[in-house]
Amino acid sequence: DAKYQADLEEGISLRKSGSRDDLSRSIAKFKSALKIRPESAEAYYWISLAYSDQNNYLRAADNAKDATIYDERFAGAWLLWGQVLLYQKNWDEALAKLETAARLEPDNPVTQFNLGRVHYHGFNNPDTALSKFRSVWQQSQALRRDDPSAADLLVQARLYMGFCEFDRGRWDNAINAFRDVLAEQGNHYEAALRLAMSYRNLGRVPEAERILQSMLRVIPPDNPANLRMIGEVNLQLADLYLKDPNLRNKMFALAHLRGFLDLASEGHTMYEAAQQ
Repeated sequence: DAKYQADLEEGISLRKSGSRDDLSRSIAKFKSALKIRPESAEAYYWISLAYSDQNNYLRAADNAKDATIYDERFAGAWLLWGQVLLYQKNWDEALAKLETAARLEPDNPVTQFNLGRVHYHGFNNPDTALSKFRSVWQQSQALRRDDPSAADLLVQARLYMGFCEFDRGRWDNAINAFRDVLAEQGNHYEAALRLAMSYRNLGRVPEAERILQSMLRVIPPDNPANLRMIGEVNLQLADLYLKDPNLRNKMFALAHLRGFLDLASEGHTMYEAAQQ
């Protein structure tokens, strides 16, 4: 029993570092613990988490399933299994597992958040998703005082609330949500982009333009995700200027369209290099 506990604790410590080598070592430690207790739902759970960290979702799902076999009331294992299935876009199964987790642990905001994501991404149901995200947002505001991780969940829930309101055409509600996200994380580029688009949809074009131009000044072109965002901002500005009656703005539109195309080409080159 002492060896089992020591292996688990060492595996957990190795997993926290997040490095590829330490993740592999953590899995070895969890499997060592499993040899001592072959029916340990806890060991299967940690193995699943580590595989999920490696983006090995097939093995993560298999081990989360085994955890629920040995402890069918292990809410965390059902949550992890559902989350892994969400990553695999297996929406029906993800929903079933997350609903089981919610029945076992109704007040877990992470479960409710993932249920919201399944309804939003998998079933195109912003109304149901919004109710989940709103519940998580309200819970997280109270929890953040004692749990720092709740602050990130609060931001993510509020961001998705903005997405839902945006999709429903409720621009004022979307603006409020995206502004709340930016108040918490000033460099949240997705929230800034959606805020600009919401202003534009309300006809508040100068405010949208200011945000988009500001984004081009502050986003560092240092990784593929940022390059994609810079390209999207250029595309939004090009479209904004093309639809402006001021002929002078057509030149700006062409400049931003060229910026988008140049970045698209650069991003493709970076992607090819990463594959080699």
